[in-house]
Amino acid sequence: MKFLIPIDGSDYSANAAKVAGKMALQFDSDILLLHVVTDTGVGRKKWRNKGAEDILLSVRDILIDVGCDENRIECIIKDGNAPETIVDIANQRNVDKIIMGTRGKTRLKKIMGSVTEKVLQTSSILVLVVPPKYKN
Repeated sequence: MKFLIPIDGSDYSANAAKVAGKMALQFDSDILLLHVVTDTGVGRKKWRNKGAEDILLSVRDILIDVGCDENRIECIIKDGNAPETIVDIANQRNVDKIIMGTRGKTRLKKIMGSVTEKVLQTSSILVLVVPPKYKN
């Protein structure tokens, strides 16, 4: 099996990574950690990549602490629209599950749409959403 875990640097995505790590141990799975760098008009800068690398390495360390084999964890940084990129990478890399956290946003932000909601709407791959208050 192969799991894709989108990582945005939040505690919610780190919590989802812990859940995914425990599942990966049970199912002997590979893990793809993905951070999408969104260009918001300022232009992409070198520090954005460094920040993305730091975020992914910190989550990689969490997975190793859970007991995952570091050789079965791959870190990916991509430019683009987060929901579209998550679904594209999941399809390209033939993952079995996308495991991601959610912030449990307010009604107004839900109307505007969250990354998790958009992934749920567009993915043909199973998506496991870890709720914000889940304790593992």
